[in-house]
Amino acid sequence: MMVVTKVAVRAAKLPVREIMSKPPCCARTSSALAEALAEMGRERLRHLVAVDDGGRCAGVISDRVIAAAWAADPMSLTARTIGSVIDRQPAIVGPDATVMDAARLMGAAGVDAVAVVDRRGVAVGIVTGADLVALLAK
Repeated sequence: MMVVTKVAVRAAKLPVREIMSKPPCCARTSSALAEALAEMGRERLRHLVAVDDGGRCAGVISDRVIAAAWAADPMSLTARTIGSVIDRQPAIVGPDATVMDAARLMGAAGVDAVAVVDRRGVAVGIVTGADLVALLAK
């Protein structure tokens, strides 16, 4: 039996801007997967927001996607770009979306992070599954 607490209900209604990590760590879609992986290692992150050459959000690249590309072809880390492996339908929300909206999108898209973008499509933050767990653990 699932018990939903008042705290969980309040948390679900919060706008993502209150829990997102900001500013997001970004990488260009034209960057090699090896560069993205190196940045993740330096910053101790599992996700980067992918941006196009105009600075607009193109989605999120995860360490799992990079690992899958490497497993399929070890040379792919230097030969393939972030843009070649990110989802064509990026998981993005606006800063006023609720935590529940972000969680539902993550579940529907099968991802564990969503980019938060402003009206111009520029990334202003990122919400990960770890952010959601931390919120519920408060």
